[in-house]
Amino acid sequence: MNKNYWPHFIIALVVFAITLGVWTVKTAIDNPVELDESFMMKYQDVDKNYYKIEKMKREFHKKYDVMPVTQKLSYPNTTFEFKIVDKTGNPVKDAKVTVLFTRPDTSKYDKKVFAQYKDGVYIARASLPLEGRWNIELKIELQGLVDYELYKLSTRRVIEQKKLKKS
Repeated sequence: MNKNYWPHFIIALVVFAITLGVWTVKTAIDNPVELDESFMMKYQDVDKNYYKIEKMKREFHKKYDVMPVTQKLSYPNTTFEFKIVDKTGNPVKDAKVTVLFTRPDTSKYDKKVFAQYKDGVYIARASLPLEGRWNIELKIELQGLVDYELYKLSTRRVIEQKKLKKS
């Protein structure tokens, strides 16, 4: 007597599809979407104003340079130091600078502070909850211009900063 295995195969396929569906939903719930807050604003605002942001950034870099002083972060209490100078090399002291310490993969541990100017250097202090890699995002407001800078640093080693080509 020959048995027909097609009904068993179809039932197994349906059970497999339901199992994959449950696994997909569980994985999505366990790993929620992180909202991108590049430029320290909602991605909708960045999308709407991206060309204005880039234009202002170019205007800023025609007048000023931003140079990081800190090469490695300390843990748990860290200091990030940087200089803002005009094109003649004179330090700029009247900028309003917001500094965001954030992890590359999550915004759960974000620390937002304001940098203080002292002796030609801007200093931002924060208490880091974890060791490892951190992104340091700067929002610099100066004479009607706004610039955004990103530095990738670590508490464990010095990370070489990549220079972007200026167009």
